[in-house]
Amino acid sequence: MNRYSVLYNQYALTEQIELLRSAFLILLCVLILVIIRNWYNLYKKRSFRKNNRLLKEKLDAQQLNISKFDQQLRKTESLERKLNKKVTEIFQLEKEMEDYKQKFYSYLSEKEKEIAQHKETNNYQKRAYERFVDYKNVEANNTRLGAHFIKNVISQIYKDIEETDNSYKSFLGINYKRGEKKSKVPPIKALKNIFKLLDYNVSALNKEHTTLEEELAHINMFLDLIKYLKPNTNINFSNKLNSEQNSSIKIKPTLFFPFVENALKHGALNNVDSFISIILKENDDKQLSYCLVNSAEQRLDYDSKVSQSSNFGLNALQQLLNAYYPKSKLEHKTLPNNQYLSELTLSLN
Repeated sequence: MNRYSVLYNQYALTEQIELLRSAFLILLCVLILVIIRNWYNLYKKRSFRKNNRLLKEKLDAQQLNISKFDQQLRKTESLERKLNKKVTEIFQLEKEMEDYKQKFYSYLSEKEKEIAQHKETNNYQKRAYERFVDYKNVEANNTRLGAHFIKNVISQIYKDIEETDNSYKSFLGINYKRGEKKSKVPPIKALKNIFKLLDYNVSALNKEHTTLEEELAHINMFLDLIKYLKPNTNINFSNKLNSEQNSSIKIKPTLFFPFVENALKHGALNNVDSFISIILKENDDKQLSYCLVNSAEQRLDYDSKVSQSSNFGLNALQQLLNAYYPKSKLEHKTLPNNQYLSELTLSLN
C-alpha cells in the first residue's frame, strides 16, 4: 500500500469518525431532546394532573354547589308555589271581602232605605193621626147639639107636662080638662125627638157617612123642636131632590145641623112674622145646594162678616168642609129686611 492509500484511508476513516461523531452528537442531541421532551411532558403531565385534580375538586365543589343550588331551587320553587297559593288565597279573600263589603253596603243601603221608609211611614202615620185627631175634633165640634138648646127643650117639656097635669081636674071621680087646647108638638114626642137627635149626634162620631134621607129626617126633628120652643116661627122646608137622590147621596152625619142651630141661636124667632126657610136642590153644576134663610134682629148695616165667637157652629162647619169637602163653598151673610142667609154649595166629588 502506498502512502496515498494510507492517507486516503486515514482521511476516509477520519471522515467516518467525524461522521459517526456527528451522528453521535445528533443522536445525543436527539436523546437530550427526547429526555427534555419526556421531562417536559412529565412536568406538564404532572402540572395537568394537578390542574386536573384542582379542576376536579372545583368541579366537585361546583357539583356540590349545583346540588345545593338545586335544593335551594326546589325550596324556592316550593316557596314560590306556596307563595302563589297564598297570593291566590289572599286574592280570593280580597275578592270575598270585596263581595262582603258590597253585600254589606248593599244591605246597609237597603236598611237605610227601610229606615227612611219607616221614618217616612211613621211621619205619615203621625201626620195622618194628627189629621185624624183634627178631623175628629172638627167632627165633634160640628156634631154637637147646644147644651142651651137641650136645656130649653127639656125645660119646655117639663113646663108643658106640668101645665098638662095642672089642667086636669077631677069631679066625682071624673077627670076633665080646663082651658083651651094648644096646637103644638106634644111634649112626649118632643122628648122622643130630643133623644133621637142626641143618639144621632153620638153615633155620628163613629160613622163616616149617612144617607141624605136620614140626615133630613133628623133635620125635620130638629125643626119640630124649634117649632116646639118657638111656636110663632113659620118653618118651611122645600126639598127639590127626588127620592132616588135622597136615598143614594151620602154626606157626613149632622152636616146640615149647624145651619138650623145657628138660626135658632142667633135668629129672631119669637116674633109673629119670624120664619125659617130651607131649600135643598141640585144646582146647574150638579152640586148640592142647601140654603137656609131666617129672620134676624134688626141691624143698621149688612156686613157679610160673621163673628167668630157668635157663630161657632158655622165656623166648625167650615173646618169640616175644608177637611172633607175642599171644593165646596159656605156662604153666610146678612140680607135686607132683617134676614140672614146661610148657604152651602156642596161638591160631592
